[in-house]
Amino acid sequence: MPTGTIDPQPLGRTSWTVLIALAVLCLLAGIQPLMGTAVAWFPYVAVPAAIGLPFLLPALRPVPVGETTWLLWAVDLVAVAVLLVTAWVLLRAAVRKRPFPRPARAFGRALGVTVLAVMAANLVRGVAYSFVLHADLGTFLGTTAANLVFSALFGAAFGILVGIAVAIAAATARRPAVDDSPAPVSAGTPAPANVG
Repeated sequence: MPTGTIDPQPLGRTSWTVLIALAVLCLLAGIQPLMGTAVAWFPYVAVPAAIGLPFLLPALRPVPVGETTWLLWAVDLVAVAVLLVTAWVLLRAAVRKRPFPRPARAFGRALGVTVLAVMAANLVRGVAYSFVLHADLGTFLGTTAANLVFSALFGAAFGILVGIAVAIAAATARRPAVDDSPAPVSAGTPAPANVG
């Protein structure tokens, strides 16, 4: 007996590519020698951390690095979870509208999802950091606004990378064939009358 609910559309190849690419970026952010080299070659990526904001992406690593506390390590892990869950929710909503996007739409979807997911994750990190540092309300509001701006900028940069990977996945994916044949008639149901 039908219940009236619609089964959710499973995530497709492009959606899984977004989630895997974001997880890989968080893993790469957790590799300290790689991040140190990135800052040496591109010093502007250290600007947010220099003014007290979260650094790029939340790092996914097994233990804290250097003198980082266990609390900040746990905050990063929670932020990675927020990033991936936000991306998953946004992708679920997008898959309902267009389960098999063309490469250009897949690129745009990946870019938008990455920007919003990075903003959500860094917002969690920024709020946690403000509690750790006992920031007053003015400082909290200022750093939160700056955090959202820098997160959107760096999220767009990472989103371009994720979008390229997703556009390639969308271009190489097989699209399901559209079945235009009439629905089969069961034995107990009379055939529809041919009018006109």
